[in-house]
Amino acid sequence: MSGDPRLRSSLPDNEARLRARIVELEQMLQARDEFLSIAAHELRNPMHSLLLQVSAALQIARQQGASPLVRRLERVQHIVDRYVKRASLLLDVGRMNATRMEPHVESVDFAEVVREIVESYSPEAAFNRSPLSVNAPKSLPGRWDRLALEQIVSNLISNAIKFGAGAAIDVVLAGKQDGSVQFEVRDRGIGIAAADQERIFGRFERVQSQPGHPAGAGVGLWLVRGLVETHGGTIDVSSEPAKGATFTVVLPLDASSSRERAP
Repeated sequence: MSGDPRLRSSLPDNEARLRARIVELEQMLQARDEFLSIAAHELRNPMHSLLLQVSAALQIARQQGASPLVRRLERVQHIVDRYVKRASLLLDVGRMNATRMEPHVESVDFAEVVREIVESYSPEAAFNRSPLSVNAPKSLPGRWDRLALEQIVSNLISNAIKFGAGAAIDVVLAGKQDGSVQFEVRDRGIGIAAADQERIFGRFERVQSQPGHPAGAGVGLWLVRGLVETHGGTIDVSSEPAKGATFTVVLPLDASSSRERAP
């Protein structure tokens, strides 16, 4: 080996310092993600209590026929609900980065989750003139992480409303003969070009937005794919520009069994 002997002797030291710096940066990123997870959790919890109080007040106002108050409370409910959803997204992104999102698998009725989420988004869908229809069995029990299912369903329905161009949205849930579950959300909106259909699942990648609609943070579909994959499932999109998009999620009935078989 030719060259200055002092240079050769310094190479191992430089490599060791570089490795130490990489470890230090990874620890800093881990600390940041843990902080985001804790902060989002602390921000979200009091908002849930506030949302319950607003809902109770809204129910009383409706019973008393106080129309002006009902409209104001509905607006407050909408704002708080969107805040809670954003905090939940931040919490899940923090969990994804900090803990690799190990799912808390428990017994869950997928059909119940879908109906609850659809009901929560119905006012927003009506405001955007995109009626939601649900085709699901009365019950579809399995073993998944309930919070993860809620985030998957919420993100896909929210995207369909946002990019649905004021057209009908179909939400379909069904069991398959191979022991898996298929969940689909289909809109009839602006669609996604073939060249973008893989890219949109990347972190900070944004779907083309409608004029007048602000772009999102670009983590929703990335998070959905991560949650689906932690359950041993898959997610695909079928779309053409101006013809809408269909997102299809396939999950095993028992996510814990799927993870046990994973290498």
